[in-house]
Amino acid sequence: MAMTTSLFRAIPRFALPCNAGDLMSACKAFLSQPPPPDTFGFLGNGERFWTKSGRQALRLLLNALGLKPGAGVAVPLFTDLSVISAIAAAGYRPVFIDVEERYLTMDPERLEAARGQFSAVVIVHLFGQMADLPALLTAAGDVPIIEDTAHAPLSSLNGRLAGETGCASFYSFGSTKYWPAGGGGLAVIRDSSLARAFERLITPLRQPSRTEGFKNIVMLSAKAAVFTRPLYPVFGRPLRRWAEQYALLEPPLDDERIHAAHAAIARRQALRFPERVSRQRANSLRLLGCLSHLPEVVLPYERPGARYNYHIFPVLLSNPRERDNVAAAMWRKRVDTSKIYFNIVAHCRRHGYQDGCPVSESVAKRLLTVPNYASLGFGDIDHVAEALISSVRTCRTASNRSAADGCIENTGLSSI
Repeated sequence: MAMTTSLFRAIPRFALPCNAGDLMSACKAFLSQPPPPDTFGFLGNGERFWTKSGRQALRLLLNALGLKPGAGVAVPLFTDLSVISAIAAAGYRPVFIDVEERYLTMDPERLEAARGQFSAVVIVHLFGQMADLPALLTAAGDVPIIEDTAHAPLSSLNGRLAGETGCASFYSFGSTKYWPAGGGGLAVIRDSSLARAFERLITPLRQPSRTEGFKNIVMLSAKAAVFTRPLYPVFGRPLRRWAEQYALLEPPLDDERIHAAHAAIARRQALRFPERVSRQRANSLRLLGCLSHLPEVVLPYERPGARYNYHIFPVLLSNPRERDNVAAAMWRKRVDTSKIYFNIVAHCRRHGYQDGCPVSESVAKRLLTVPNYASLGFGDIDHVAEALISSVRTCRTASNRSAADGCIENTGLSSI
């Protein structure tokens, strides 16, 4: 049976797998202290510390390293703005490194070319795809490496989990992350001296107010509701695009501790997280199979030796106009998409970027992400694939026709 394309059966780009049990655990934790982070054994070895956000975790980790004020920190240009802002907030200077087009992670050759300009490296496993850690370690030399694993829980390379190579890693439980507890973060530190320095920094953090904690529970409940299929087209999609444009979902970078409610939800979600990753990965591999013959589109195949959790499914189209036209055509088929990080270059220029990352600049203009999350069935995934394939073909046919018409006009043959 063909899948209906009714507006109220539209497929949202994201889902918030926050259930009634999660919200109940948040309510129970409302008047208590955060529970210990003791259900995260599958994230690898290291001491674990709650933080208010992934951004706060990175800022405090950088401060705990004790770098000289104004020191350079290498970071990929194409990444979440919160990574860049955390480096700046720590008092350091982002050193922007280009990415590999095929994998969208830091290019080891570009990192090596920047040797001497940085005192630490933040390696981002973007969308869950593993960066080339062996090559990046060689390129970085002997400077400390922090892994941004916010997108990459349970991703691995050569049998080694994301987060097990650098001196520390961090996770985020924000609403748009793989682990959407509504907020909060986690730092996992493998170096004991760094862990003690980090502990000294988090000890004086302020306890958040109960009023804000209650507001966060209400907001998370509302977001989970509007991301359901019946409500998403009317409420979720307009609000999401507005929030993306103005970064309204970015958590504030303050000196507060994690809300107990967020910690309780994250801890509870950890119990079912491996199963959810397995389902999302199966959906993504099916989607890859359906799209494998689509020409001139870069698909998110795994790096050799890697196991990708497929937090986000990105596709690179031929040019910005095609990306925008395909996104519009897919929504007409009731499949939502996202132009994630489309404005990152402009933001990075405000942090000192002055060109030198052509691949990242191109990627920001051409990248589109499509739905692949765990709660979708194979019928939904097949519909997403069909919508993308037909939209690309339709847009390219229209583009070729327009180009041909232009050639006819330019040769003076338009009346024939």
